[in-house]
Amino acid sequence: MTMAELFESQYKYFYGLGLFSKELIASYVKLGVIDGAAYKRITGDDYVEA
Repeated sequence: MTMAELFESQYKYFYGLGLFSKELIASYVKLGVIDGAAYKRITGDDYVEA
């Protein structure tokens, strides 16, 4: 498992619990920790760069 996959798994878990918001997940995309496809898998929405 890569680091990106590990982070995605953890973020999806915390997002499902309501502990992480879409804005927080988007900030991880901006930092390059995960990509836009991972954002969609986590939140169910397409990532749109603001």
